[in-house]
Amino acid sequence: MATSFVTKSNRPGNRCVTAESRDSKTSYIQSEFCIARYTRREGANLRRREIGDDPLTRALLALLLILGHVPVAAAARRRAVQHPPAATAPVAIVTAARQAAEAALMAGAPAVQIAMSHRGRILYSAAFGMSDRESATAATPRSVLQVGSITKPFTAAAILRLAERGALTLDDRIEKFVPEFNPRGATITLRHLLSHTSGVTGGPADQYSPLTREQSIQLINGQPLAFTPGSKYSYSNAGYRLLGYAIESITGRSFADFVQSELALPLGLLDTGVCGTSGLPRPDGYGVLQGKWTRIPAIDMSVPFAAGALCSTASDLARWSHLLATGRVMLPASYATMTTPARLTNNTLTPYGLGMFLGKMLGQPAASHTGAIAGFQSSLVYFSEQEIAVAVIVNASLGPAGVDAHLIALTVADAALATQYQVARLSP
Repeated sequence: MATSFVTKSNRPGNRCVTAESRDSKTSYIQSEFCIARYTRREGANLRRREIGDDPLTRALLALLLILGHVPVAAAARRRAVQHPPAATAPVAIVTAARQAAEAALMAGAPAVQIAMSHRGRILYSAAFGMSDRESATAATPRSVLQVGSITKPFTAAAILRLAERGALTLDDRIEKFVPEFNPRGATITLRHLLSHTSGVTGGPADQYSPLTREQSIQLINGQPLAFTPGSKYSYSNAGYRLLGYAIESITGRSFADFVQSELALPLGLLDTGVCGTSGLPRPDGYGVLQGKWTRIPAIDMSVPFAAGALCSTASDLARWSHLLATGRVMLPASYATMTTPARLTNNTLTPYGLGMFLGKMLGQPAASHTGAIAGFQSSLVYFSEQEIAVAVIVNASLGPAGVDAHLIALTVADAALATQYQVARLSP
């Protein structure tokens, strides 16, 4: 039996300490939760000192009271999210997750990270195995791992938020924001790129060398369009790289900075961002090469860019799904647009909306995305009617039998749906 390592997710009372310790250069203490708690603590201390009417004391108290009521989250119009405390999942979910993870470890996967939430509350969060075999580092729920294409819902959310601000419309042509791109006489809109109906292709053969914006767009311009935009559906990482360049052109900020300051920090997703930025690691993964499990170095994140450069944890991803669906990331109308299947010119529907796969899983409507990148695979499934999210990250490339993040996610989701009435009682 493989050894398992299970660690409960952090309690909200530890959130400030944990956040500060992640990176001393980044002021995570700016979350509204931390400031409010700091304000209450310091106010109580000052009252106990009984200093009386000292002007400096009154000024300090006034400042603390002001800070306690000012939202300092980077995203305008939205207050920092305070996550509900974790609860204990039904035994069926714990058992299904453990068995699925241990089966993957027996098949050779170094580590499996699993989280399940209901209405944004984490009911189950665990990690099994080793995040780093060479140093014998045990995986934990806070181990930051690569999530690959689960980056795409974040990119789509960024575009939709910019649309809400009037910075763009989904039917704007991409060259309006990325003038270096050559549409070759076709009309290619942001909507086409978001829904993988653009026909855009092109990417580098070398994933370990830095890729500049100019080089990336030259590669895309060098490839013919696969089809007339809007006429077919074909998954395109190149299209999402163009969307990332559009975000940078519109905001004047790097994609990594926009994700961190507009999405991750305000939402309390402290372990989420572009790998290797904002104090986050750029972890190596593993894969089978010539029949042997081998460490696979992380690729240069300028290559996947807005199509697949994010790192996160299963817990952060599970929370993200609920926040996305409940108006904390974008307006309900924008989320409805995001989760509407794209319609082709022949009037048929695709399996994809804007940054999301859509359809039924386990007999229930679900919005989902998977990720696959060198050394890692991931899966995120959200059941809107039950408000249940399941996220799984494995630090192993796709391929080996028995190591499949999406199948693990479906196994845990099946147990969650089967016990949904018990689950509902845990998240009133």
